Amino acid sequence: MIAINEIQSWIDQHAQASSTGVDWLQQRQAHALKQFEANGLPDVRDEQWRYTNLRALKSKALKLSAANSAPTKLTIELPKATSPRLVFIDGHLYTEASTALELDGTHCASLGQILAQQPEQIEPYFGSALDNDKHGFNALNTAFAEDGYVINLQAGEVVDQLIEIVFVSQSADSLHHTRNLIIAAPNSKATIVERHIGADGEVYLNNTVTEIIAQDNAHIDHYKIQQESDEAYHIGGVFIKQAAGSQVKNHSMALSGLLTRNDIMCDLLGGGAHIEMNGLVLGKGRQHIDNHTEVNHAVAHCTSDEYYKTILDDNSRSVFRGRIIVAQDAQQTLADQQNNNLLLSDHAEADCKPQLEIYADDVKCSHGATVGQLDKASMFYLQSRGINSTSAQALLTFAFANEVLDRLQVESIKSELRQLIAGELLEGLEDLI
Repeated sequence: MIAINEIQSWIDQHAQASSTGVDWLQQRQAHALKQFEANGLPDVRDEQWRYTNLRALKSKALKLSAANSAPTKLTIELPKATSPRLVFIDGHLYTEASTALELDGTHCASLGQILAQQPEQIEPYFGSALDNDKHGFNALNTAFAEDGYVINLQAGEVVDQLIEIVFVSQSADSLHHTRNLIIAAPNSKATIVERHIGADGEVYLNNTVTEIIAQDNAHIDHYKIQQESDEAYHIGGVFIKQAAGSQVKNHSMALSGLLTRNDIMCDLLGGGAHIEMNGLVLGKGRQHIDNHTEVNHAVAHCTSDEYYKTILDDNSRSVFRGRIIVAQDAQQTLADQQNNNLLLSDHAEADCKPQLEIYADDVKCSHGATVGQLDKASMFYLQSRGINSTSAQALLTFAFANEVLDRLQVESIKSELRQLIAGELLEGLEDLI
């Protein structure tokens, strides 16, 4: 077991961990561990974490999941795979349910497989989008990384099918560090769906990092869907670097989990690059969801579009901090950011902090944030047509969420999420969608 908040406990565990045998990775892991030893884990004294108290998580003692201790079968039933799929149990590849292994291993494989067979393929990219390990959890992820997924698209390669990655957490009091890497060579294109599913009622921590390196004119559509246990902790990050003409869409759907922190950060490094970030949060009970986004417009003629919506009920709480940076030479930048929060309970709370840092003078940038309740006029309109107040609230809330789903490109994912959200919000009115 590891005491989450004890630095020495992590150092001792790292010393006992089996080696990957890859020199360059061992050097980076040793450096990351030193960073963690120097800085520890974040707390509310850190400006970026001031609204997210990790006291409950830090009091936990969790068991670090190792490949030789991972469960040998799934306890959560997955739908039949209709596209290439990799399945991980407690952070480690589960080959019996994985169908993407039919693809060339250099294109879609587990990190463990790549490190064992062709580690030189990912050496230039591993950690390249995660400069200086943003905080202690990222440093630990690097230090303990041994599995996750790697998608390596060749120049001009277009993958027509969805590539589905499923992370299943089913062991109580477990801790998983998963490291994922998407390398999109020039003019390549793919859609990746990354799912995080947890067994009901189980306490565990998912510490996951996904790096996306989009080279010239690459197109990546990345979905992250969280359906964690209501007692689960999820510390996640998606770190993106984009070259000229590349287009990346990142869709973050946090539908459950006790405490969630997601960092989505992008560097636009080549002219004509575009990033789109869409996010939807459903909070209930005592859930806490913290989304931090950052887009760095480093060069001219780049665009970014952020659209995040949050629905909070009961005693749930959300945090949104969206930061847009426009460098001095990044003329002709076009950036837009919108964060809307809907409170269904007097006890729910939403904290939002949009930020613009603009050092260029020929730009068009905007941001907006709202926190409020359902529109009374709309409620009255529906009730005047014979719809009771409960159903009217459910329909208006679903319509609020659906504005995010309308921005998704993949119809199957859009339909699936509509059904999931309808099940949460409409309570028997699903047939109305």
